[in-house]
Amino acid sequence: MSMTNAPVSIKTTTLATIQIVTSEMTYYGPIILLVIGIFGCMCNFITFTAPQLRKNSCAFYFLMSAVFELVSITFGLISRFAADNLGSTLINTDPVYCKLRAYLVSALPLIATYLILLSSIDRCMSSSVSARLRSFSQMKIAYRAILVAILMGFLSCIHILIAYDLRPRCGVLNGALSIFDGMFVVFWLGIIPHILMFIFGFLTFLNIRRSKNRIATQSVRNTVVANEQQLRQQKTDTQLMAMMFFQVAFSELLVLTRMVYYAYYVLAPPLTGYDKLVGSFLMSFTTLVYYANFTKSFYIYTLSSRLFRSIFLLRVELYFRKIFGRYATVICGPRRSNTVQAVTPNCS
Repeated sequence: MSMTNAPVSIKTTTLATIQIVTSEMTYYGPIILLVIGIFGCMCNFITFTAPQLRKNSCAFYFLMSAVFELVSITFGLISRFAADNLGSTLINTDPVYCKLRAYLVSALPLIATYLILLSSIDRCMSSSVSARLRSFSQMKIAYRAILVAILMGFLSCIHILIAYDLRPRCGVLNGALSIFDGMFVVFWLGIIPHILMFIFGFLTFLNIRRSKNRIATQSVRNTVVANEQQLRQQKTDTQLMAMMFFQVAFSELLVLTRMVYYAYYVLAPPLTGYDKLVGSFLMSFTTLVYYANFTKSFYIYTLSSRLFRSIFLLRVELYFRKIFGRYATVICGPRRSNTVQAVTPNCS
């Protein structure tokens, strides 16, 4: 009797464990990602608005990507957390909110992803040996490209407003719309942009090798000492390339993990019983992995670029001086020196 009940007991324990882990993950996971993501995005804003990077087109792509990453994680995670843990029923009772949320949680991350793609294209252009291609790496081109990416992101997701509805819970309608939406998410949101990132990253690598060979050949023929501004610009470009490479690599790892399971979820037959419980766990886990992709950028940039770290620390120091210097002036009051006509804090 005990031998017969042993497998049943083990399975029951496993089911209970999976349920507990899934519940804890859906509660604490969004909170952790929100804290990490909001802090990282704010630090990106501080760094990429620095004078050293303000006129750099690649840095501007990173800055705008951070804006859409912030909006993506705050709206997506907070709305999901409210539905899962705060008892909000709006998503399953209001068809307009159902459609709007499904639309925004696809369009906003898509725009952030395509802005990173634009940064990889920008680095490919800037590293080219062709002067004509290098001319595409400038701010006026970046403004237009970002506008196109935003419009394309919002327009390409317009079908979601039709495909999603209450049935009775919010979800994509069955049939052809369900298959199309699944393929749209897997390919347009996942595979296509990351394949393009890989291609342009590889072309950038080839351009760098060609540029080194060209510079070496020119230096043999005619030794010219580059001025300090050119060297500084080359150093900035190199650091931004390293940031782009690491950003693209980790983005591919995280997003494609989600897309692989989502494709299986859409194409596989409906799950039941134990498989359904495991599927629920994997869906929750890969959803968090997907949102983690939009919280990582600051930490990737910090670890991969000495230039980014130095600019960030200088900007933080500058803001501390402004804040605490102003605070000291208010608390201590101004004191005018007898020899120098300047206002200094009277804290003695």
